[in-house]
Order: sequence, then C-alpha cells, then structure tokens
Amino acid sequence: MNKIKTVTQREVFNHWELIEKRSIWQRSDIVFPLVAYADLSWSLTEINNADINKFYICSSDDWRTEGLCFPDFKLVTAIENYKKSNFSYGKYADIKAKEDIFAKDLNGLDTRFIVVADNTSGPFPVIEGCKRCIALGNLNKLTGNEVYLGISPNIKTYVWARHMYEDKK
Repeated sequence: MNKIKTVTQREVFNHWELIEKRSIWQRSDIVFPLVAYADLSWSLTEINNADINKFYICSSDDWRTEGLCFPDFKLVTAIENYKKSNFSYGKYADIKAKEDIFAKDLNGLDTRFIVVADNTSGPFPVIEGCKRCIALGNLNKLTGNEVYLGISPNIKTYVWARHMYEDKK
C-alpha cells in the first residue's frame, strides 16, 4: 500500500457514516474496539497489485455460511467463490448488483473501503466495503483504489480480523 496522507479517525468515521447513511454507532460492535485502541493510526493509502492477495473479508461468520469465504476469508477466495455462483440470493445478488453498477461507471458507488492491520505490510481485513471490494476485484479494478487504513498491533485481537489470523496458522 502506498501511503497518500495521514488522516484522522473522525475523517474515517465521517466517510463510513456517509456510505452507510447512518450513524457508525449503530455498528458499535465494529467501531468500539477501534476507538478503544489508543494507538490506532489512520492513513489514506492506495492499493498496489501485490496488496490484493493480502486482503481479507471481515470476520463475520455469515460470509462462510453463505459460501463466499470457504475454505478461508481471503478476498481472492471470496472472488473465486462469487464467480462460481448464480448470483440469485443473499450476498451474491448484492455483489452482482454492485458489480453491474461498477461495470457501467466506476464512480457509480464509493470505492474507498476501510481496512485495518497490525502493521503496514498487512494482511488487511476489510471492515467496511466487503461487497464492493469483491465486485471491483471481480472486475480487476482494485489496483489504484484509495482506502482508509488503520494500523495498530491490537488488530491481532480484533474480533473482526480473527478468521484472517486463523487462516494464517
């Protein structure tokens, strides 16, 4: 990832609220641990091609239940499983709708995801924007996108990154 600039947590959370069109505090299960990490530092970064293999889907078990994150939570695994689907239900249908929008206009939806890591070299779980990330990944349009990156050694204990660490064992 290429760092563009340092940003504040408030900027990241404001962006999150803009995308979700609701208070991030309605996602307190995801947000509160981040707020508790006093050493979390945020930056705006650009995705390099080599970074894509280091991306993981947020560790929410419904991704595995729906078959997107099986056998692991790697983004590339989710993209491959998505490609094999018939796009007719659940997350698959939602990702397909986003992919169709991006195929017509790359600016049709926001492309600035929120990712975290325990260090700058990754791996990087996506905590906001997983479906858009899969849609863009399937279109080979992730490289060059800007993302918010939060870094803290405490991410190793972040519940929404747990499957990423399990997959690395």
